[in-house]
Amino acid sequence: MGKFGEYLKSAIKQIIGNGYRTAMTMLGIVIGIAAVIAVVALGNGMSAYVTNSLNDLAGNYGIFTMDTSKTSERFTQDDIDLVMEYLPDIKGMSPDVEGLGKVKGKKDTFECYVNGGTQAFEHAFSNGIAKGSYFTSQQVETGARVCVMLLDDAKKLFGTEDAVGREVDITVNGKTATYTIIGLRDHMNDMYQFIMEGQDYYAQIEMPYTAMGSDFDMKTDEFSQVILFDDQSTLNESVNKAKEILTNKHGLRGTTAISGYSMADFSDQLDKILGYAQDFLLLVSIISLVVGGIGVMNIMLVSVTERTREIGIRKSIGASTGAILTQFLAESAILTLLGGIVGIILGIILAYIICSAIGFDVIITPSSVAGAALFSILIGLFFGIYPARKAALMKPIDALRL
Repeated sequence: MGKFGEYLKSAIKQIIGNGYRTAMTMLGIVIGIAAVIAVVALGNGMSAYVTNSLNDLAGNYGIFTMDTSKTSERFTQDDIDLVMEYLPDIKGMSPDVEGLGKVKGKKDTFECYVNGGTQAFEHAFSNGIAKGSYFTSQQVETGARVCVMLLDDAKKLFGTEDAVGREVDITVNGKTATYTIIGLRDHMNDMYQFIMEGQDYYAQIEMPYTAMGSDFDMKTDEFSQVILFDDQSTLNESVNKAKEILTNKHGLRGTTAISGYSMADFSDQLDKILGYAQDFLLLVSIISLVVGGIGVMNIMLVSVTERTREIGIRKSIGASTGAILTQFLAESAILTLLGGIVGIILGIILAYIICSAIGFDVIITPSSVAGAALFSILIGLFFGIYPARKAALMKPIDALRL
């Protein structure tokens, strides 16, 4: 440790003695490490934001679709009852009856999407009921003319969010019926606003699927699509079990007539895509680190040339090849470590500035910081090998002659 300590002291003395050169040499490493830290933090923040926003927007559900080109079978209420019997812990299951139409309020009329389902459809979106209540199983059974919409839609239709108890005229398939608003969902998140920006405005209406059948001549005794609602932690397992139950019930084992996927699957795929984008940006940052490492190598070569006589004197009085090699490698490693530390600090500052400006959470993991510091040292050692070896292999007589 004594000799190694001397090498470190000598390396630090050389670095401090050439302050301007040290700063210029460190610059490439500082920029590279700062870029790595900022990119990792930005990628983590972006991934968390998109995943959370997607879950908030879509809720946690699985969709089962019957491919009508492969079978004449259809889903029925019996299918839903059977799945609920075998999976009593799920939040619920519902047919998904969809329609396009118009909704007319006191203030204005808009195009609308209409979703018909059971009381379980309340779990379709994570923005819960802010005012009023959702329709009940009794209202589904009786085909009650009640509906739920967004607070934003209520404000556009009536000029106020206090719309519970008011009536709207809904037209689907050329037929019009008057419905009473019994519940208003909370505002949609920023992700929804981003997706819908620039598109034609459509109000979102939810109602008992039985009412859609009686009022708008829509088929409600069999369905091509049903939805299962559950917690995200158990969603994939529930979807797989429900798919097996439905496949067996309809005698479609060994076919692909029934497809089932969950929002958890979509989230996983999205995470992979975001991961690829983050890896690409990280690769670009690492390239800048490599460029910085080449700069370190060039400066160390200049240092070797300038200190040729010093190297000759040291070797002539007994300094070993290993001692010279270790000293120059120590200089290179310390130089890049200092650059790495400054780069980490700068990267954290940049991450906070960028993420705060965009609206992402700042997620900086200890592993990314430790990895950046270790990588900066490895860069110094790798690109310092050639200059250090050149210095170590000098013959004393040749070095003293220059």
